[in-house]
Amino acid sequence: SSGINAEYGGLSVIYFCNSGSEANDLAMLMARAYTGHLNIVGLRRAYHGASAANISLTTMPLYRSANMPITNVSSAMSPDVYRGIWGGDKCRDGICQTLRTCDCGPDECDAATKYAEQYEDHLHTLCPGGKGLAAFIAEGIGGMTAALQAPKGYYKKAFEVTKKYGGVNIMDEVQTGFGRLGTHYWGFEYHGVKPDIITAAKSIGNGYPLAMCATTPEIAEAFANSSLHFNTFGGNALAGAAGIATLKAIDDDGLMENSHKVGSQFLHGFNRLREKFSFIGDARGKGLFMSMELVEDRETNTPIAVYKLQAIQERVKDHGVLIGRGGLYLNCFRIQPPMCVSSEDAEFVLQVLDKVFQEYADGALDDLVHEFNPNK
Repeated sequence: SSGINAEYGGLSVIYFCNSGSEANDLAMLMARAYTGHLNIVGLRRAYHGASAANISLTTMPLYRSANMPITNVSSAMSPDVYRGIWGGDKCRDGICQTLRTCDCGPDECDAATKYAEQYEDHLHTLCPGGKGLAAFIAEGIGGMTAALQAPKGYYKKAFEVTKKYGGVNIMDEVQTGFGRLGTHYWGFEYHGVKPDIITAAKSIGNGYPLAMCATTPEIAEAFANSSLHFNTFGGNALAGAAGIATLKAIDDDGLMENSHKVGSQFLHGFNRLREKFSFIGDARGKGLFMSMELVEDRETNTPIAVYKLQAIQERVKDHGVLIGRGGLYLNCFRIQPPMCVSSEDAEFVLQVLDKVFQEYADGALDDLVHEFNPNK
């Protein structure tokens, strides 16, 4: 199987549970037990679940409330090369780059260095004397943030900073894992790093409630010595059967390879659409983990009004294509189709998007936009 083994840095101890939120809760407990410290640091514009323990790591306004607990959880600057302070057209490792320029070279990204320095600056004020960090947690590619891609080399630098401050690195693979990225089975492989803990769910059971938290024997031993842990339904026989069948289908049906092939077709198509329509501010993603970000204009990159995006989405649905929305400002189309999607499907979707975007540009959707306008 393409599962976890010594090849991935000794992540040989696996705890099964039922959801990504549970897996991330468990990862937080493990990190705190192993390090003896409490502080967990994530990134702004991230999603890690909605439980009482990890909702504070989910730094998206849609999921946060004024009375949620935030003790010993904080967030570093998001390494966003499109809307962030640094980044340009050489920063991503992938088909789609931002439109703004940068001076980064093929092997070194200045934006990655600066965002990692911001993370270290955050720890400098959070951890007096270099102590107090339990873990750094991040996603291979941002999920609810609409395929937000960190600049190449960022995670290598950030993981080194974590170790400097005595913490462990957690990679949330709930949305990126199991081959969806096309060229790599896991997001951490894509970034060339070895986390101390990974969490995974969603794809692991192809819709069945199943998740896992994988770690090293050393961290697992510290966790076992800290408290009793059990999960009533975690790893039950039916969930296990669903997981094994899913892993087999991914391998036997060549779904990772298909994600690369069809995802590349989508992403090249998104680049062409961005060249044609000025209200597409950014296109990004890898494999079948993709997004397009719509704006009012590229001069300011002001996010397109949500009701306008809703009208476009509704018209796309009328043509037989269902796509999701997301992003910090809810102005992005999140496009993460099943890994068995075909090239013919991709071509159909691209044709529909081209047609509907043209209708929007020509004003043919004005009545529909008006219907969705909450201020009409």
